[in-house]
Amino acid sequence: MNHRPQDLSDGQKQRVSLAGVLIDESPILLFDEPLANLEPQTCGETIALIKNIHEEKNVTTIIIEHRIEEVLSLGIDKIVVVNEGEIVAIGSPDELLKTEVFRENSLREPLYLSALKAVKVADSLTNFSDLKTLDAPNLKKILTDFTSSYKVTDKAVSKNNILSVKNLTVNFGKHEVLKGINLEIQEGEKISIVGKNGVGKSTFANALCHFVEASGEILYRGQSIVNDSISERAAKIGYIMQNPNLMISQNIVSDEVASGLRLRGFDEGVISEKVEEILQVCGLYPFRNWPISSLSYGQKKRVTIASILILEPEILVLDEPTAAQDLKAYREIMDFLDQLNHRLHLTMIMITHDMYLITEYTDRTLVFADGKIVADESPFEILENENFVKMGNLRQPSLYQLARKADISPISLTKAFINFQNQERLKHE
Repeated sequence: MNHRPQDLSDGQKQRVSLAGVLIDESPILLFDEPLANLEPQTCGETIALIKNIHEEKNVTTIIIEHRIEEVLSLGIDKIVVVNEGEIVAIGSPDELLKTEVFRENSLREPLYLSALKAVKVADSLTNFSDLKTLDAPNLKKILTDFTSSYKVTDKAVSKNNILSVKNLTVNFGKHEVLKGINLEIQEGEKISIVGKNGVGKSTFANALCHFVEASGEILYRGQSIVNDSISERAAKIGYIMQNPNLMISQNIVSDEVASGLRLRGFDEGVISEKVEEILQVCGLYPFRNWPISSLSYGQKKRVTIASILILEPEILVLDEPTAAQDLKAYREIMDFLDQLNHRLHLTMIMITHDMYLITEYTDRTLVFADGKIVADESPFEILENENFVKMGNLRQPSLYQLARKADISPISLTKAFINFQNQERLKHE
């Protein structure tokens, strides 16, 4: 009660704002993206809180949300699907989940249901919205055959060390935020950083970019960069903020991409050549003379990435690259980053709360807790380990729950499902 709201965690702030609304005893509660920017465990706590209030106060509850799977546990009576200002579908969860309405309107249906549809058993089901009570005959054999058909070999990891972090420590006043972080990063790796809010994930990213003062050693290709200025560090490690609007300072796309080189005093002829090249790489060349305000969110995200890439860093740090995005925007952003990783061999470090993203798009996951790295494994192994899940306030994707229900390997099913989805997308491109 005596804390300042700005000193609370995101989950606690959510409770404060909810308390402020409840005090008026309104008969209708409207939540706009209540799960955005919350780590998985806090999402579950928020959903449980909303459900409890709904039942105790007997209020009408309306939730605007992309994360369909998470809100199903509320016991939703009705889902309204909206696209381009129009209602395209209304029905109970079971009525809509058996259709393709979510996929057709760029929404991610529950992963377990997508997997059941992939193996052609969804048509025989009646209850779609509760995985616990779902009953499908011969599920173990069907999913075992599926994992065998879409088996994938793990990607080889580069042995070229690009970044070494040794005993990295950050203090804010008397509070030790990072406590002696040690880490080796290889060239071309795609790394995800997970953990509950306030454990030091963003502080670690800021320390890499020299936005905060830190003690310890940072070696880039074997050379110390501890004494590099922010500008010098930016030529090696680029930082992409969650909200692209917070990074944009110019009105026209080409001017925004050129701004970093202009600040560094590059010749205009060199700038023009480099801007054209990077706009081509990022698929932005047709928009080079467009006002940035006319672009979509995903296109703005590309502009901010282009404005960083023009400085030719070999490492990109991305804070919540897909937060609060629908499935279409999620795919566009993550596929674009994947292409950059392959074409330019960029090393990528992503801070995220999306548990499926880490399995689909990253090779290695770091779990942060209490200012330390408490786990460093493949994302599949992190999510299978109950201790890691608990320490990081994580949540296993429903594919893991489906696999356990069928008594097969969660890792094998998840890898096979990702491979299946990639092959299906290639067929339609």
